Amino acid sequence: MILILLLFFVASIYVQQNKKKLIEDARKSIEVKYNSLVSINDIQLSLFEQFPNLSIQLKDVDVKGPKYNLHHQKLFLAKSISIRIKTWPLILGQIVFNKTKLTNGQLFIYTDKDGKRNIVEVKEKQNKSSSSFPEKIELNNFTISIKDDQKLKDFNFLIHSLNIKTNETKSKILFNVKNKIAVKALIFNHQKGSFLRDQLLEGDYIVDYNKIEKIISVNKIDITISKIPFEITGQFDLKKNGLFYLNIITNNIPFQSAKSILTNNINRVLKEITITKPLNINAIIKGPLSGGEPTVIANWQVTNTNIGNSQIQFTSANIAGTFNNQVNKNLAPHDTNSSINLSKLIGNWHQIPIETNNIQISNLTNPLLKGGFKTEFNLAALNPPLNTENIVIKKGYGKFNIYFEGPLTNITENNTRLKGSLEINNGEIFIKPIKKIITNTFADILINNNTVEIKKLTTKTKEGSQLNITGISTNSLAAIPNSPGKANIILNISSPFLDLNNFSSSIQQDVPRFKKSGKNTFSRIDHILENETIHINLTAKSIKWQKLIANNLKSTIELNTGNWQLKNLEMNLGKGTIVLSTKMITTNNRKFLSAKYQVNRVKAEDLFYGMNSFSLPGISHKNIRGELTINGLLTTKLNQQGGIEPSNIKASVNFQLKQGRLLNYEPLLKLQEHIFKKRNLDSLYFATIQNNLSIEKGNIHIPRMEIATSALNLFIGGDYGLDGKTKLHIQVPLNNMIKRNQSKKMNSSSNDNKGGTSLFFKALSDKTGKVTIKIDPKGSQYKKEQIAH
Repeated sequence: MILILLLFFVASIYVQQNKKKLIEDARKSIEVKYNSLVSINDIQLSLFEQFPNLSIQLKDVDVKGPKYNLHHQKLFLAKSISIRIKTWPLILGQIVFNKTKLTNGQLFIYTDKDGKRNIVEVKEKQNKSSSSFPEKIELNNFTISIKDDQKLKDFNFLIHSLNIKTNETKSKILFNVKNKIAVKALIFNHQKGSFLRDQLLEGDYIVDYNKIEKIISVNKIDITISKIPFEITGQFDLKKNGLFYLNIITNNIPFQSAKSILTNNINRVLKEITITKPLNINAIIKGPLSGGEPTVIANWQVTNTNIGNSQIQFTSANIAGTFNNQVNKNLAPHDTNSSINLSKLIGNWHQIPIETNNIQISNLTNPLLKGGFKTEFNLAALNPPLNTENIVIKKGYGKFNIYFEGPLTNITENNTRLKGSLEINNGEIFIKPIKKIITNTFADILINNNTVEIKKLTTKTKEGSQLNITGISTNSLAAIPNSPGKANIILNISSPFLDLNNFSSSIQQDVPRFKKSGKNTFSRIDHILENETIHINLTAKSIKWQKLIANNLKSTIELNTGNWQLKNLEMNLGKGTIVLSTKMITTNNRKFLSAKYQVNRVKAEDLFYGMNSFSLPGISHKNIRGELTINGLLTTKLNQQGGIEPSNIKASVNFQLKQGRLLNYEPLLKLQEHIFKKRNLDSLYFATIQNNLSIEKGNIHIPRMEIATSALNLFIGGDYGLDGKTKLHIQVPLNNMIKRNQSKKMNSSSNDNKGGTSLFFKALSDKTGKVTIKIDPKGSQYKKEQIAH
């Protein structure tokens, strides 16, 4: 120890007395060797820096490099360089350096766009040197940057600590390395972004350098990247045009951590994907050391995970996949030459089992998805992914087969290929808008690019209606929300028997709905029902509406954004026909109905029975007979339940009743309390009655008309209240007192006849709707006003 102190004392005196010369010699030595401008602020001999060995310390070393005037980038900076001198050789009179320690510095190796490098001269000088590699190297808080603007590379490492021990033989050097290094940039191409950005690398391992072959190699060394363990095997061929090879293995790495070590370009494709369980990854990276993008092939596996994006999620999935950035070996590695393949995906989409081995995302610059799957499933499992308030599937069995080829975004008919089929067996489905369950549902549906075709769909309602449906949807991709245009959906529905009462609630008023979560939503059924145009061609051999039974129904229905239109509905009622066109539109969240109707030569009693007497008080199918013809217009506002309230109806009714008969009609029977007490007014025949009625605010206005019956002729006019508020004017000509042949009078009746001297009555209803007959003192005035019109 005393000897060491003595040596230190003597050496310190020497260094102190010759400091200027030593600094100058060191500076010139570096300048000559590296062809660089060098400055050294101070030189010292230290006993304690690398005790118990002496060390020479250079302070504030600045090496500008041979191209500083061109690049304005310094080659090397160091706050402190400590070179350790072995003690025992020094005692024997030999100076042996065995450790170099660099603190608070940087090394910057730069190549400009013209290929001029700031270290060319350094390498030439170093190649001529025969000095051996230092036994030990230590770096602390030291930055190494290698930037190549010609090849668009940028490597930047912040070395928190690096300790290297060397063991050199004639043929190789073994480096025992212990490091803690932060990767600031590992860019092979500026346009692609950095691998391992801001990741911390830590490890304790051995690096083998074969001096003869000029190959650096590592074999299954353990390194952690941001605390996640990796096993790395590889080699770097330092000869001209040499290659490098790396095999990187890690297990149980979280997906977010795996993404964080990849470039921005790759992450752009992966950013919408979530994987909940950690992955096992085995990656191979290889390429030329001289530059260019390396080839990357990464195989990965994950078990029992959830995987998906905002649109679709798979649960309990076992997945195996590969990333390859050189799919075509004849082309260079590039994002456009890259792919992500799923060689295995076994999992569940909600409760639907999914299995596939052929899903690929290629061309990461403009990603294209290619692949599909087949599945067989319980139909009720479709309820969560359909995520619709309008349809609830109770039971059934389904088969689904889908294949897709096209972009991940901006999907259009021209850039997408889609093939698929859906088979439904014995389905039972609740349809909320009509509050009905359809059963025995069988369907065969094909998807071909932009077209969806219903080859066959049959179903029944529990009330006995049967539907046979075929159809086609073109421009189907427009049914996706935010897609341009509209889908064109055409359905052909036929039925041997159709109970329209089953579907009467389908026009009900919209009610407030709870907002449903869009999470995991794949279907857009509600979107289609609420926003797309649907054309329906409907035919039925027999239909029931209220109590009406009609035959040979034909109609066209158009549903469009919450509105619907019934065009040219035709059906037979007995020997007569009914023609109807109806439209329902929504304005300010209220629904309005308009209709144009025509009834031709229909039995009045059948129509009144079938339509529940149109809710007219005091008259029903029991009171009327004859051949009825009607045409007119109707508008009304629907109530919250989709029903029609009499007070909202506004209509015109042009009717004609031929060969008619009135049976037990209460106003005429009440008339007998005043006159014609001995005449049979409970059964009256008449040839023709015709008039133009108007309906508004719950009131039917009847212009004065003549009714020439088999027992008498009379005139009736006024208002018939649908809500019970009736006020009818009845004129009974006195010539009815004379018995005569009424058949002649029945055939010559006219609403313009004055009727001669007459008695006038009025039929009034009370609050209960009961009708009473009273003398009408203003009846003559009413007659004059009506005839004047």
